[in-house]
Order: sequence, then structure tokens, then C-alpha cells
Amino acid sequence: MEKFVLYCKSYEGDLERVKLLSETIKEHNKDNLPFYISVPEKDVDLFEREVPHFTEVIADESYCTFNEGWHGQQLAKAAFYLTEIAEYYLSLDSDSYFFKDFYLKDFMASEDVPYMVMHSNEIFFNWWDRYSYKFNFDARESYEREYLSIKEHLGTGGKVQHYGPAPFIWDTKVWKWLNETHGITNVFKKHFNELKWYGEAAIASGANFYPCAPLFACMHYKEQYKMYKEDWDYSEKHFQNQYLGMVMQSNWNAPLKF
Repeated sequence: MEKFVLYCKSYEGDLERVKLLSETIKEHNKDNLPFYISVPEKDVDLFEREVPHFTEVIADESYCTFNEGWHGQQLAKAAFYLTEIAEYYLSLDSDSYFFKDFYLKDFMASEDVPYMVMHSNEIFFNWWDRYSYKFNFDARESYEREYLSIKEHLGTGGKVQHYGPAPFIWDTKVWKWLNETHGITNVFKKHFNELKWYGEAAIASGANFYPCAPLFACMHYKEQYKMYKEDWDYSEKHFQNQYLGMVMQSNWNAPLKF
């Protein structure tokens, strides 16, 4: 079993994004951390043929039967612990990429203590409070309503914290605990949100971790991207002191790179 690996759950529709992610991992992965990809069985040959750099492409069905669609992707990411490939893993989304060198020390505080993204989401909410009039929903309310429901389910207290955006540093022992005590498929039926369940489960199970700020900048919405790119004339270099990479949310058909 590996100590730590990089992992991406994907499918045919995100192939071009995973190819970019793969290229940036090859360029910036200074500790040569293994990189695993899981996809539906029908896509394995395609990814093995087209993706330029990886350790292994795994069929989702080898460890997780429900793997289609957004909900299936979240379940497959959580269930990756069942492969017993690694003790800890960085769960990367297909629509992300690295833009500077990274090392194991960026993800692990010590040999057996990972970092965990955990923060008040102030950067996003500062932006949201200024531009929320452009949207027909309340991101603050929807984010925190789900967190409060999960906290009640697991019996965790304290203020609402945020455990994203991706990528996520995950300890397989936390997923194992959640599955054995509550059932991952059961809790996902209540709320399909892997990052929120993991964060609260880490607290509820007494897992060892050091909290950290998000690892990647994230363009959640087209309007946010436009503000940074066009209104403020940002480029990747303006994010590099704070972040290791970028998430370009595919749900609004973002360009591959910032």
C-alpha cells in the first residue's frame, strides 16, 4: 500500500481536461507521487491511450458499482479507499490543473498527519456578497443549510467550516469510519456532497489533521472568472503565491486554463 497518491475520478466527457491535468502533474510533481485515474470500465482503454501521464487507470466498477453522473462521481471518489491503494490521497477533479511545483509536504504535515482544507470560505463569500444580485439563489444559505444538516446527523458542533474547493486531502480511515458507522451510500442519499461529509466525519471520528487553506484557486462561476480575467486583468501569476493550481469549473463550460 502506498502512503500517499494523487487520484482523479473522471469519464469520457472530461478527457481533454484530464489530459491537461496529467501534463501538469508530470511537470510539477517533484516527489513523483503516484497518479491514479478511475473511469467507467468502458472508458479505460480510451484514457490509457490518450492521457499522457498516469500510474494506472482503474475501472470504477472494480470497487464501486454506482459511478455514473455527478452523484456517482462523488460516491466513487469517496469509495476509492476500498481499493486499498493508499492510506491518504489527494482527490483531484478533472477540471483542475497545477501551475507550480508541489511536494508531499504540501499535503502531509507529518508522516501520519495530513492537512485538511478547512476554512470560513471568506474569499468566495466576500465576492458573493458583492455580486449576488446577478444570481437567483442565495449561495450562503444553501451552503450552510446543508452543512448544518450534516453536522446534526454526525453530532458535530461549532461554527460551520468549509472543506473545499477541490482538491481534497483525504485519509482513508475517515471514509472507512463513516462507512462502517453510518454507511456512505446512506448518508449520500441524504446529501450528495462528499467534501462536507468527509470534513464533518473527520471531526466526528477524531481523526488527526492540520487545517489548511484551499490548495487551488477556483472559478466557481463565469461571472467570477470574468471579474478576475477581464475586469481585474488577472493571470495565473497573480494566484501563484497562494495556490498550487486552479479549478476551472466545467459546469459552466469554463476554458481549460485560466
